[in-house]
Amino acid sequence: MNYEKVVILIDGSNLFHAIRYMNIKIDYQKLLDFLKEDRRLVRAYFYGAVPQERDLKKNSPEWESYIRQRRFLEELSLQGIKVKLAKLRKLPSGEYIEKEVDIMLATDMLSMAYMNVFDTVVLVSGDSDFSYTVEEVQRIGKRVENATFKKTSSYQLRKICDRFLLLDDYMDRFVVEEKMEVTQEVSFWEKIRKLWKR
Repeated sequence: MNYEKVVILIDGSNLFHAIRYMNIKIDYQKLLDFLKEDRRLVRAYFYGAVPQERDLKKNSPEWESYIRQRRFLEELSLQGIKVKLAKLRKLPSGEYIEKEVDIMLATDMLSMAYMNVFDTVVLVSGDSDFSYTVEEVQRIGKRVENATFKKTSSYQLRKICDRFLLLDDYMDRFVVEEKMEVTQEVSFWEKIRKLWKR
């Protein structure tokens, strides 16, 4: 049995941009199993941001999106993934800006490295802003693996990590295949026959 302790940190926003671009759906439990391999998963974290309810008008498209997002995050929690959220800030223009998420993730990565929570951390993000944090975690003596899709991958981050996994190459391991509804075209005479059988 492999006693290597692993923690998985998912940058939700970065991952979301990639999967939306690729039009795929991820089974997060399968993704975690794929990333942890035969190692002992200490914990997985998902970092994201949601708007504040007071900034949303009920029954608007934004409200419906917020409700779907809350359901998704609740589902992750039920799967044992620790969800850490920041608040989206609403600008006067009506646009939302994500703040604090990268800082939360970077702080947790450093803190857990210093507390010896993991031997290896898997960073699911392509954001080069994490490069300095990765180098600091490595200086403490921990390994850092980077897993991301090509669409959001940073060469700088890939280069400094101890290992890089291009998720595009392993999609069959964790992407949910949407089941297409099978509909059969029923002929006019078939419909008549069914009506007579009633």
